[in-house]
Amino acid sequence: MALLPNYKDIVELIKKGATIEAQEKIMELREGALELQEENIRLREKVKELEDKLNKKENVIWEAPFYWRKDGDKKDGPFCAHCYDKVGDLIRPLDHKNGVWACPACKNIYKDESYRDPSPHSDSHVWDAFT
Repeated sequence: MALLPNYKDIVELIKKGATIEAQEKIMELREGALELQEENIRLREKVKELEDKLNKKENVIWEAPFYWRKDGDKKDGPFCAHCYDKVGDLIRPLDHKNGVWACPACKNIYKDESYRDPSPHSDSHVWDAFT
């Protein structure tokens, strides 16, 4: 953006009777003010976006195999580690019970601390196809 006209220069043009030139300078000032307002709005939006990212990052904690969001004394989650690490998205994996979780976005499968390998003796008919 070019330098804006100086107020004193506009006053001098008016005193000299150069009203057309003064009006042109006033129009330049108006255009400059509009550009500054638009830039201000863009910068405020960018600051808000960065503050939101920083706030999210400060409130997200890692507890393998998931991320969790802190909210005071509470934890919200779990959230997919792959989605958060790759693009910063907090995606909730689906609980498939027995300690198995699946992310609907990236399709990663997670096993939490409650996961136990299925025992071939508990449902022997299920395992018959693999023997």
